[in-house]
Amino acid sequence: MKRSIAYVFTFIMVFLTVLGAASTKSFAAPKNVVVVIDPGHGGEGDRNLGAQYNGLSEKELTLRVANALKAELEKYDGITVYTTRTTDTAISLEDRAAYAKSVGADFVFSIHFNASGDHAFYGSEVWTSTFGNYYVAGSEFGNIVQSQWNELGLYQKGVKTRIGSSGKDYYGIIRACVARNMPCVIMEHAYLDHGYDVSKIKEGDFINKLAVADATAIAKYFKLKSSITGADYSGFKYASVKKPGRVLYQDETGPEKCEIKVLNYDISSGNVLVEMSTRDSQSPVIYFTYSYDGGKSFNILQMWDRTKETQSFNVKVPSGTVNPTIVCASYNNYEKGSLSNPVQVAATFNY
Repeated sequence: MKRSIAYVFTFIMVFLTVLGAASTKSFAAPKNVVVVIDPGHGGEGDRNLGAQYNGLSEKELTLRVANALKAELEKYDGITVYTTRTTDTAISLEDRAAYAKSVGADFVFSIHFNASGDHAFYGSEVWTSTFGNYYVAGSEFGNIVQSQWNELGLYQKGVKTRIGSSGKDYYGIIRACVARNMPCVIMEHAYLDHGYDVSKIKEGDFINKLAVADATAIAKYFKLKSSITGADYSGFKYASVKKPGRVLYQDETGPEKCEIKVLNYDISSGNVLVEMSTRDSQSPVIYFTYSYDGGKSFNILQMWDRTKETQSFNVKVPSGTVNPTIVCASYNNYEKGSLSNPVQVAATFNY
């Protein structure tokens, strides 16, 4: 009888031990996340300054965002945050990536602002590696952060890749991080040379809003929670991105279709109603513009509804214009454009 009781006792103790071990494993603390924030540019010299427009300096803005982002991220549990620079110093891209590797970075977030050659474009975009799981990580995070930026009223240009002549990622910080087995994204927050974005950047607290948006996206990506603020993204779900089976090259051509026709016009108001159809099989069409003088001058870029192939809009023709020739253009998110067919309106506009 005593032996039977002993067997039962032993069985219960073994069962409780196994159950306890299983419970400990199930509720083990998640791995601490290490991220590196890389404020782009810094130091003296043209390349180190970054974009310089409208009284705004990219190297200064990136550091401001990075400092605010670090402070915001450190409100979350289970994350360690480093920055590649804390002052206005020049650091090579290789050294930035090497530093990130030395601290065990799980992800590198390179902070930037944008500008274009003809100062026509605006919006936010994310650049990531074109290769394998680095593309997956960058794209999944990019989709999250774009949703956060969209809430701030910034126009979203998408997540993109670019390959250099060597066949590797074009952008040095991405290339250097991939070489060290770390995912990396370049976060182009807004354009410093376009009024649409500049008006937002110059708002008193907009830089801090950008930092909060970035931090929220990072917290959602890593499913973090904060015992300080109460934010909890541990159950956050986001769409997975498929690992590419080939190298993803950048789009080097404009939309293959860009056609217009005039539906109506009113000489007393100067409005010409135009129907435009545009399509790009490689990249989304995101901008359009129009001209009433045959393409000599164009209006500022407008936002194209990328869910539609055909849309209608009014072209404003100045009073006194005789027989205006309407030409339109569409642009994809790689900023590659195509011109439409010209359509002449046989009328004199006086109003």
